[in-house]
Amino acid sequence: MARPFVQSFFAAQIKFLRRFTVKRRLFFTFLIISIAPLAIVATVSFYYSYKDAAQKIESYSMQIIRQVEINADAVVSDYETLLQTVVNEEVVQTGMKGAAGLDKLGQYRLDDEIKRMLNVKMMNNLAVTGITVALLDDRYSMFVGNRIVPAVYSGTRIYKETLGREGGGFAWLPPHLNEVRGFFQTGEKVLTVSVPIKDRWRGTNFGFAALAVKPGSFHPILSALGTPEQGRVYILDQSGSVIYSEEEAQWGLPLGDPKLIAALEERASDSGHLDYKVDGGSKFLLSYTRMKSTGWTIVNQIPYDYLMRSTWRILLFTIVIAAFFMLLSAYIAALVFNSIFSGIYRLMRSMRSLEMGDFQLTNLEQTGKDEIQRLTSSYDRMVDRLNDLINELYREKVVQQEMQIKALKAQINPHFLYNTLETISGLAKIHGVRGISRMTSSLSHIFRYSITGDEDIVPLREEIRSVEHYLSIIQVRYGDRMSFAIDVPRPLLACKVLKLILQPLVENAVRHGIEPKPGPGRVSVSASRVDGKLRLTVADDGAGIEADRLKELNRLLESPGDAPRSSATGSGGIGLLNVKERLWLAYREEASLHVSSAENRGTTIELSLPIDDSYEEDGGGRPCTAF
Repeated sequence: MARPFVQSFFAAQIKFLRRFTVKRRLFFTFLIISIAPLAIVATVSFYYSYKDAAQKIESYSMQIIRQVEINADAVVSDYETLLQTVVNEEVVQTGMKGAAGLDKLGQYRLDDEIKRMLNVKMMNNLAVTGITVALLDDRYSMFVGNRIVPAVYSGTRIYKETLGREGGGFAWLPPHLNEVRGFFQTGEKVLTVSVPIKDRWRGTNFGFAALAVKPGSFHPILSALGTPEQGRVYILDQSGSVIYSEEEAQWGLPLGDPKLIAALEERASDSGHLDYKVDGGSKFLLSYTRMKSTGWTIVNQIPYDYLMRSTWRILLFTIVIAAFFMLLSAYIAALVFNSIFSGIYRLMRSMRSLEMGDFQLTNLEQTGKDEIQRLTSSYDRMVDRLNDLINELYREKVVQQEMQIKALKAQINPHFLYNTLETISGLAKIHGVRGISRMTSSLSHIFRYSITGDEDIVPLREEIRSVEHYLSIIQVRYGDRMSFAIDVPRPLLACKVLKLILQPLVENAVRHGIEPKPGPGRVSVSASRVDGKLRLTVADDGAGIEADRLKELNRLLESPGDAPRSSATGSGGIGLLNVKERLWLAYREEASLHVSSAENRGTTIELSLPIDDSYEEDGGGRPCTAF
């Protein structure tokens, strides 16, 4: 059985060789026998020398990048320690905390004391160009050196990044211009680090502190890596913005190589190296490490042309020698074969005279190249890549939805805050302490309920309690012009609903229903169980909504959760569309939001949520769950 297999194998080989002339077969056989040993030796030699050089360079590059990380961590730690000492100063913890309540003379004294302290801190580090300390909500700020934020600073990026971080801690922003205009706008980019100022006794934030640092402070720890020809070093933040590079124009901007950023994001390890090829064709060895303290990535980009110069010389020398012997072998083979086959060609010419006589066709089967295996391999790679892309898109969608829910929860209505604070101020001047106490307590409850806590689902009683506090503030503001009623059966108070789902609807009724109405108005909140669902209703007898606008509003509220927004809802509070988006993300099609209204007769908003089947309206307090 083995003999027929061997015979068929050799027959196939012979069939293939007969596609070429005898001269070409012998010629290439001679070249292969003479050149193959040299090519194998040269290839193996180059491969191992290349591999050895690459391993040594990769190891050396990682040693350098880790040393840079250690030095960068030390620099970062120095600045964070300096900022922490500012936060811990007694004048900040005690004096500045009460700055908003001081008279002008007291504020002048506090300003001088804080400035002296900040100047002492800044004099000890030449790389620090400015220090700022400030209370929350634009109540007080003081700075020395570079003024990082304007007088009204609660809307600045530093303020939001510092106080919006989960868990607090230091917030580093990539190089940027200070957020002021006019005289204090220096035009030079600074790297800022900021931290919330916590009350040392209560642990709550009452302000923030920030340092402005020259990005060039990282130059001494990176300049020792060599010339630009030997490679470039970048320090990038989590979004790919340049914290530091040797090119100052890049500071604070996204690195102009999205493929490089994508390649780094795909690496799961905190340090390592990879080969990278730019669009122009140049190849680089990238060594990277991620700093644990800040999450920054330090990247050392070294051209392979520089790394492999000696190896390329060996390769060039090998190619020249191989080409020389190949040409020499080809010349000898051509000379020998021409001397052998010249007589055969003459015999062939003489035999052509027989072509018109007796001749026999060989009927040799033509052969070709097999492309099936390559096509199958390409298909497998395509399916594997498609699966990776689907998983990646799914993960991004889940993260996007989670971040959207948190962003919607975190929105606060500044219009309501400002009106409330003005009312408190007026009440303080007219009535005295008791009214201020009630309003401040209600306002405190609302913001504590809105901001604190990570839970998204709360009992209905807590949501109603928050609405009651809101309405008590509104009652003081509008007096007899407005009245309210809340009707929720006691068994339904245990039902769980989305946090902050009712207050936007009540606020919408007050602002867009009662305020435009010339006479007194009334807002009512009620809850009931209808067809196995929890129905929450917010109604007013105010100005109502025009028919065309109402139709467009209900169309948007009934559309899918990811439908585009419209200006049909106006700009009141968190907005009905935001409430609808939160309902969509939490319940999908199981929840609904509908508005009915008539001009000059009022508006009713009905919110329907799924309810747990185990609930019974028996007054026993059995919990029901709307999710």
